[in-house]
Amino acid sequence: MHEIVLVNETHLGVPPHEAFGMFGRTGGPGWLFSARFEHAEPGAAVGIDIPLPFAAPGGETTVRGTARIVEMRPYRRIVLQHETPWTGRITLAFAREPGGTRVRTVTELDQEALGWMTGGLGCAAPDSESRADETCVALLTSMSGSAGLFGRAAANCAALAAEEINAEGGIGGRPVRIEVIDDRTHAATGLARLRELDERRGLAAVVGVHSSATFNAVSRYARASGLLYLYTAANEGSRVQDGTLFRLGESVADQLAQAVPSLMRESGGRSWYLIGNDYSWPRAVCTRGRRIAEHHGGHVVGERLVRLGESSFDDVLEDIEASGADLVLSSLVGWSSIDFERRFHAAGLRRRIRTLAPLLEESTREHLGAAGSGVWSCLPYFSALDTAENADFLRRYRAAFGPWAPSPSALTESAYEGLHLFARAARKAGSPRGGEVSQALHGLTLAGPRGAVSVGADGRLRQSMYLAEATATGFAIRGQMPSGTA
Repeated sequence: MHEIVLVNETHLGVPPHEAFGMFGRTGGPGWLFSARFEHAEPGAAVGIDIPLPFAAPGGETTVRGTARIVEMRPYRRIVLQHETPWTGRITLAFAREPGGTRVRTVTELDQEALGWMTGGLGCAAPDSESRADETCVALLTSMSGSAGLFGRAAANCAALAAEEINAEGGIGGRPVRIEVIDDRTHAATGLARLRELDERRGLAAVVGVHSSATFNAVSRYARASGLLYLYTAANEGSRVQDGTLFRLGESVADQLAQAVPSLMRESGGRSWYLIGNDYSWPRAVCTRGRRIAEHHGGHVVGERLVRLGESSFDDVLEDIEASGADLVLSSLVGWSSIDFERRFHAAGLRRRIRTLAPLLEESTREHLGAAGSGVWSCLPYFSALDTAENADFLRRYRAAFGPWAPSPSALTESAYEGLHLFARAARKAGSPRGGEVSQALHGLTLAGPRGAVSVGADGRLRQSMYLAEATATGFAIRGQMPSGTA
């Protein structure tokens, strides 16, 4: 049910076919016409800067979001389905009238949008309360901010896992309830919202798919409270278990140990330029990448760290070109990665400089399209994996969320695995309490979409890594290797 419907009508002094063609042009008439996409066709991912009807609690008057084209009738109608930071629907209708075209925009918003604008936690309905017979688990992720484009697929994967866990009887006969928290790609916000939800609901566990900056902020609270925290995203690779905290994601060493020398061998390049956002994970990528490159006979000719969410890269591109680099190691995240790679491609640098971007995954790539072709990535999962297990997972995912739902990626599929590991460990322990589940996680094996993964005695997740190259429409898998190779 949609809680708010916003209607706007605009007159354009051009015929309908010209008005329709303005959609997606920079500087077009109105915010929606400046939407960014690769191709105007059903299924295409769209980036939009959404004006808010009133200022959000943080003072924002616009929010960067994602949507999907679900209907396209030339010269008559365009329909977009919101993905982040909330779900909803936008319909543009074009009608001929004297002197031009009337464009009618209908924006339908639901409780997620209301919660976001009024400071709610994220996807959970603000007036819904968990029942006493439920096991409440939080998914802490980014539905907005610079990493917000990952959020919808993460929430979908978590919901699918919960549905499967509950179909198997839940945990001790109690159904699992997922509460989604949006950290807005802001560490302090993630901590405040997690603490508030835990105090109000009494969380059994948290699965984290967010930046390491948020992890660093929330880890002290989780340790002090004994809250089980499964951080499933890529991380720096420091201590993998600390009490009830587990870093189950791939480490920087896992990602770069083989990818860096492989790209050097294929390209013949030796001169690296390092670019990333300025927080702990990209800094670790730069440090480890430099070490591995130098070990294999390469050298670094330039390095730049920019703020999280940076979108202007003209000076960086000039610096890269002047440096003489023939290879780039990019640890930019989310929208920063998209903005950089688009400009890198438009400047013609892709023709002579190869790029390794260890966090380039499906949500980022589909906003790049052809601009991302040729970029290498190294992650433990790609939706292009040609296995029976992955095909079955994708079939269930599409059946649950529709053909145009954002594709799962290494970041977001990890939420699915994290929840299944929690449920399996809680059943083994006979309790969802953090301490008991922490012990029960050791030695567990899970057969998931990317094959078998297991938790070692040290809390480390044993998993395979895949080298892949981005194409205009997806990823081509180039090779497989075990983790822990650095």
